[in-house]
Amino acid sequence: MSESSLPAHASVVVIGGGIMGCSTLYHLAEMGVSDAVLLERNQLTSGTTWHSAAQVRALRHSRNLTRMIRYSVDLYSRLEAETGQSVGWIQKGSLSIATTPDRLTHVRRQEALAHAYGVEARFVGRDEAAEIWPLMNAEDVLGAVWSPEDGRVSPSDVCAALVKGAKSRGARLFEDTGVTGIRTERGRVVGVETTRGDIACDAVAVCAGLWSREAAAMGGAQAPLMACEHFYLLTKPVDGIAGNMPTLSDHDAHLYIRDDSGGLLVGCF
Repeated sequence: MSESSLPAHASVVVIGGGIMGCSTLYHLAEMGVSDAVLLERNQLTSGTTWHSAAQVRALRHSRNLTRMIRYSVDLYSRLEAETGQSVGWIQKGSLSIATTPDRLTHVRRQEALAHAYGVEARFVGRDEAAEIWPLMNAEDVLGAVWSPEDGRVSPSDVCAALVKGAKSRGARLFEDTGVTGIRTERGRVVGVETTRGDIACDAVAVCAGLWSREAAAMGGAQAPLMACEHFYLLTKPVDGIAGNMPTLSDHDAHLYIRDDSGGLLVGCF
């Protein structure tokens, strides 16, 4: 639950109550910034976080990004133990298929990168790929890389756990509190103006998702961000889906597929 009265001052004000804002608040509090404040103009996760597909895939194109994902996986288990709040972690792995020779080279490179970064992954042929994801028509599949450590979480539950952990360390949360302005003096942030009053502060963390460009502009900063359209569709229950399945990625077709409530979630990009 959010609180009623705003503090007069906070070391850091976090704008936005999605996954980025909640994570920022938690990690600030963990580092000792016990008076950090998060402001959300509606309710937690009411922006884009709540409908995220929430895939957690360890293998990325750089070592640092891969390390960040692996840290996230460790964080989820730590959050559950620390707060008692489930994050909805489901570890069923992911399968990236290749239907063209160029993509086949790409997935082979993915496997090699995984080994270099210490991530479990292995190349599989068409028949084994079809066994891993039996709903797939594998006739045009040339090969795939299988990553058994991958999974997904519940975005809203992760945010709830992060906030619970942050509040236990002194951080505070205010929902239904929109930021209307950022005050600066001599190029430095000195406070924020909200729909419920002003807060003096030493720094602002803009975590407002696709609204971050507008939020940063309030303080005279330019955030080079543009919204990118992304969508997914949900089907009715599909025969053959029992329990949770791995996530299937077909990058040549620009989509990913996984189970959702007995049906399929198909994301396109």
